Amino acid sequence: MTANDGYAEQTRRLLADTQSELKDIEAQINGLEARKATLQSEARAYEMALQGYLKRLGKQESIEPNWAEALRNEHSHKDRLKAIAKQKGGTIKASEVTDILYTNGFIKSKKRSTAYVVVQTYLAEMTKEGQFRKIAPGEYELVGAQQKFT
Repeated sequence: MTANDGYAEQTRRLLADTQSELKDIEAQINGLEARKATLQSEARAYEMALQGYLKRLGKQESIEPNWAEALRNEHSHKDRLKAIAKQKGGTIKASEVTDILYTNGFIKSKKRSTAYVVVQTYLAEMTKEGQFRKIAPGEYELVGAQQKFT
């Protein structure tokens, strides 16, 4: 056996170990993504249940923050999109964000459809910049956001 054979054999072992570790990590990531999807679904279900319960009781309380107050100090649409995403646990839908910004007067267009185009444009731009990641049609995740568990 020459020195080159020993090097090749050692490199093959390192490659096999690395590929094995990579496969294990990918399996863990898939498991975590499945758990994340389950928790997001549960959180939405609990929010809907709470809203229905409060509505039945006739309470005016809402689990939604006061968006006009929460976004008052954000000076650009991009900052507002990031602030909304952080408040909503890192994941937002373009239609929900449009409703928030349009209803609270942060987008001054006369039509909601125009406001939706503005939001979509900013989200697409921020996705290209690496600030958001598109996870479904019209749904985006803030990159690096800590998931909010309530």
